[in-house]
Amino acid sequence: MKRFLVAVDGSEASVKAVRAVLSLAEPLGAGVTLLYVVPPAVGGVGAAWAPLDEIHASEVKHGQKVLAEVLAAVGQSALSIETRAVVGPPVETIASTAADEDYELVAVGSTGKGAVKRLLLGSTADRLVQLSQKPVLVVR
Repeated sequence: MKRFLVAVDGSEASVKAVRAVLSLAEPLGAGVTLLYVVPPAVGGVGAAWAPLDEIHASEVKHGQKVLAEVLAAVGQSALSIETRAVVGPPVETIASTAADEDYELVAVGSTGKGAVKRLLLGSTADRLVQLSQKPVLVVR
């Protein structure tokens, strides 16, 4: 059975990516997984102290809320859609999940940052295209 992975962050671009993948997956009866990745918390000087597991648990809970909002935004689907919120470096986690779990396609939304912002801040979509062993669909 074909399986597609969509990385979501709650942005309109990620909702568009989910819609695009659903339109590809439905005729194939493919499985779809929505993945929200929480970057690992890094404390710094003067950072409020809290156990990392509590911070991560709170962020994963927020990710589950975002996933529910994305599902609501895309509406009903004939497909069963799995959702997951995990902690890890976003690009590496998305790429390794796709490879380790043998997804046929990885999709991600692109916010369309300009060249300067992309150069200074990086782009998840750009890095994922470079790192992923699986085909990547970038949706604008």
